[in-house]
Amino acid sequence: MMSRLEGGRRLWWRTISGMLTGLALAASAIAAASADPSKAPASLHLERRTLPELRDMLDRGEVTSEQLTRFYLARIGTLDDQGPTINAMLDLAPGAIARARELDRHRDDGDHGPLYGIPFVVKDNTDVKGLPTSGGSMVLSHAYPQDSAHVVRRLERAGAVLLGKTNMTEFAASYGDAGYSSRGGVTRNPWRLDRSVLGSSSGSAAAVAAGFAPFALGTDTEGSVRGPAHAAGLVAMRPTLGRVSRDGIIPLAMSFDTPAPMTRTVQGNAWVLDAMAGRDDADEVTWFNDTAPLEGLESLAVPASQTPLEGLRVGIIEHREAGNTEIETHFARALKRLEALGATSVKVTLDKHYLDLWPGVVGPVHQAEFQPQLERYLRQFDDGEPHTLKEIMERCEALNQHAGEHPPVTPGRIRGMQYRLNKRLEGSSEYLDVISRRIPELREHLSQFMASNRLDALIFPTEACPAPPLKAGEHSDHECTASEPFALGYIASATGFPELTMPMGMTRAGVPINVSLLGGERQEAALYRLGLAFMQDVDDDDVLGLPAMAPLEPSSANP
Repeated sequence: MMSRLEGGRRLWWRTISGMLTGLALAASAIAAASADPSKAPASLHLERRTLPELRDMLDRGEVTSEQLTRFYLARIGTLDDQGPTINAMLDLAPGAIARARELDRHRDDGDHGPLYGIPFVVKDNTDVKGLPTSGGSMVLSHAYPQDSAHVVRRLERAGAVLLGKTNMTEFAASYGDAGYSSRGGVTRNPWRLDRSVLGSSSGSAAAVAAGFAPFALGTDTEGSVRGPAHAAGLVAMRPTLGRVSRDGIIPLAMSFDTPAPMTRTVQGNAWVLDAMAGRDDADEVTWFNDTAPLEGLESLAVPASQTPLEGLRVGIIEHREAGNTEIETHFARALKRLEALGATSVKVTLDKHYLDLWPGVVGPVHQAEFQPQLERYLRQFDDGEPHTLKEIMERCEALNQHAGEHPPVTPGRIRGMQYRLNKRLEGSSEYLDVISRRIPELREHLSQFMASNRLDALIFPTEACPAPPLKAGEHSDHECTASEPFALGYIASATGFPELTMPMGMTRAGVPINVSLLGGERQEAALYRLGLAFMQDVDDDDVLGLPAMAPLEPSSANP
């Protein structure tokens, strides 16, 4: 099998291999390293710490940013390319340790935000200066952007430490092979290695679930963050379209594209979104004003009450397609939990077109926008790199021709590229009708629907089915009868409204399942407050029964 370590990463990895080997998570190695002040003691169990916990530990001086950075790099070295081979990472940032050390030196210079000194990873469709932006494709493995994406620059200005870039579904379109890329191979689900972590932000989700970083940046077009968060048991927010800039990100369909944060807690997710959000002149869709931040995200709090959600109303969507009995059981329990917290749940009936948005809205926009928007993005690269979809397809075909029995590029992906080349869709009457009429009508209608029913959010299982096996039909313990497991997720994509997804339980097969809250336009703060109350004190909760994190150890064997 072809190695995933490209030339730059291979050279850098060899340079620091001695340092990382000494930091391996095997108990004997950690014990030997604990005397070194640059290395965190094993007793801190950093892999289990959430972003807010790490924030407190940094503030109290129990750990330094350099120690955190070294720890996560060591864990990546032990579990990603070795051991269980999660395949979450593609490239590591060579300056991560030096940056963390510099932040430690200035920690006492003034007030810092909650992300100061916190490591993170970012999906490989997002520009980072000095690292290639390949979109998971071997044909772009040497495509170096001129600058970092706007959202990466904002996170770094907030003091976050970039560890590296994550694997993803190639060009963010699965064609039946979610979580696979020609450059990175298939990303495994840390909860169960023979299960998918879905896509396309596969590596970002797996990295957080595996304890490679406390938060990750993904991108969501048609569920590319929410699906992987569901499969990995994470908190993720698809924000209102325009709250976060898309500049410096390989587009899929910019009518729907948005960066989105992935964490293990609601408070941590709110912190990351707060740092990400901001007006950007390079992205005319952005509307957010830096002088009016998301109110109250710095320190979300649940009221000191047995019923902190009293007065809030959530709508339960009737006539949705169920696909798994365990998900339905856990969803019923989640509703009882919200009601016990004081929320009122009401059954609501959406117009039937909300339950089938792919063929009439999402699909046509995706098909029309991908090629022209991708080609505009590719203009920034040097002459030796592909600048058109046709060039990319031709190079993918050449790779496959020279690969023998194991072509690196999914054949279905090449066929999809050919379809777009043969059928230019961006000026079609169908596309123009969706953009100018259907989408605005959906937004207006849903806003009025929620207002007339006095709803603070709509609630539904994030996906109708749990994470599937990596190989179709491989396991008898996977139940999925839904024809479109993500049907309701397209509502947020089509309208641009925010959706928060968070864990609601575990299946008997050992994979997490999530519940979603869909809010009105620009109502992220309200969703976070609902989510914070729902997720508080769930570690030992009899209803949710959520483990702290994926039970992943360095000795884990491949399935």
